[in-house]
Amino acid sequence: MSTTDQISLQQEAMLAWIQEFAPYGVITTDSELRIRTWNHWMEAHSGLVAESAIGQKLLELYPDLIERRLAGRFHRALMGEVNVLATGLHGYLLPLAPSIPESGYRHMLQTARIAPLVLGQQINGIIVVIEDVTQREFQAAVLGHQHDRDKILSWALAHLLKAKDPRRIIRELFFKVAEHLDFDTYFLYLSNDRGESIKLHAAGGISPDVENLLSTSAAREAFYNLGSDSGKSLAIEHIQSTTGDHLRIPREIGIHAYALLSLIEGDRKIGTLCFATRSRETISSEELDLLSTIAEYLAVALNREFTDLALRDAQQALSEHAQELEKKVAERTSKLKEIIAELETFSYTVAHDLRAPIRALTGYCEILVEDYSAALPAEANSVISRLSRACRRLDVLTRDLLQFSKISRQEIELTPVEIHQVLAEVIALAPPLLRDSLIIQDPLHDVLAQRTLLQQCLSNIMENALKFVETGMKPHITVRTELVDASAIPQSHPLPFNPARYGVSTADSGSSADEVSSETVPEGNLPRVRIWIEDRGVGIPAEAHQKVFGIFERGANYERYEGTGIGLAIVARAMQRMGGACGVESEPGAGSRFWLEFAQP
Repeated sequence: MSTTDQISLQQEAMLAWIQEFAPYGVITTDSELRIRTWNHWMEAHSGLVAESAIGQKLLELYPDLIERRLAGRFHRALMGEVNVLATGLHGYLLPLAPSIPESGYRHMLQTARIAPLVLGQQINGIIVVIEDVTQREFQAAVLGHQHDRDKILSWALAHLLKAKDPRRIIRELFFKVAEHLDFDTYFLYLSNDRGESIKLHAAGGISPDVENLLSTSAAREAFYNLGSDSGKSLAIEHIQSTTGDHLRIPREIGIHAYALLSLIEGDRKIGTLCFATRSRETISSEELDLLSTIAEYLAVALNREFTDLALRDAQQALSEHAQELEKKVAERTSKLKEIIAELETFSYTVAHDLRAPIRALTGYCEILVEDYSAALPAEANSVISRLSRACRRLDVLTRDLLQFSKISRQEIELTPVEIHQVLAEVIALAPPLLRDSLIIQDPLHDVLAQRTLLQQCLSNIMENALKFVETGMKPHITVRTELVDASAIPQSHPLPFNPARYGVSTADSGSSADEVSSETVPEGNLPRVRIWIEDRGVGIPAEAHQKVFGIFERGANYERYEGTGIGLAIVARAMQRMGGACGVESEPGAGSRFWLEFAQP
């Protein structure tokens, strides 16, 4: 089968997958926006089978696209423009049924991409890709609501427990709760220490006349005694349409629903807190739970003078528990360090011991080629050739693993290093192509590093720069340095290895490979030296900038270029051991700018 036939089959398979199994909607149209394809996802979510949709004009099938001023997106796509519709701005592209009915959304929330459909050099229509993000947005809304609730609870707890007189901040507390839950009235009844008298201590959202009414004995009976003595919260709803003398006063002051929250201290009721609404008929269980928690906080605050000793005991117990946890964490950390050391030793041993059988396999392949190639069929010789290449690749992989393990295990001693001398050593060991492609911009600042590790880092990055270039293009590598402020590392993009900011990692017989010596941490906010290695290669997409420093991670073009995926991991590990940092700035087709950052000597 020819290569063209294979590509055609692959394209047909991909189109079939998109049509039948793609987890998103795909629509294509001609230049007049008549639908040409309508995949299974669209059938399932729109209720229209492909036979009914194909041939219709998209804007006639969904006329609300014109009403919502989205038609222009499709016409601009026919002019070559790519449009992305975000959920936050538009909600949805096509009015499809929501995939989560309980979300309460009228339509499925979507992100959509509208792009030109190009065949050859001509735009023949558009392609629309629709993704259902209802579940994601619904979960985000739920989490946001939970966050708001937790925020109110945290605020209430902090203010109530630190207040000298919790009754004075109940008004502030009410406005916070009202803003979140849409209540407009509150009042608080408290009993004296012996529970002999009950008094209205605070009220809000009511007129003076109503406050006077709430202060009467009848009102105190209606609200205070109606509350549970066990601390159970009570929601009373549809008051204006309910008969009964026990709800006469709430009806008179215009309340439609209210939550009655008993304040319990130990086994004694000390008060009742009421949150009411004049506009809603019901109170949800979730709202009642939140109010119940706030009532518990208030009860604790009001009873604080009787619980200080208990709080101190609790704090002592918490402190002891924290100390015990710290002890356990220290023990587990120590065990984890031992396990990591054992794993590093194991990986080093495995990689080292693999080299002997690999060399044997390579030698046997050479014997077969030298002594028996004439007697073997061509297919057998091809197999032997592939086996030999695989052995060589495996040998390279084990050598890289040994190098990575060696960096993790060796002792680190930082000294002032002249970058010019290190570059000369790298060039001497590199192929002539590097010498012809390298440009060094003076001056090069000295750095505080381990010479051999710095040489390894520069060599690995330059080897990648020589390798990852477009076919027929000549490599172009520039090395320069600059002084940067100690806070110059972008915090929004954490580096894979950036230990203790600007501390220096040391290793002795009793320390972990990643421990930082406080004696070698530079004082103050001293400038740092950043080495830049810039190339004009194929580039790296933004989403892979951090991944490329991981072990066995390779770029998007890994099939075109040989490699083990360990070179940059060695760079990152070496920089970690030297207390430095590393990173890359790149985009596909525009080359890459790798940087290594060190302390000044």
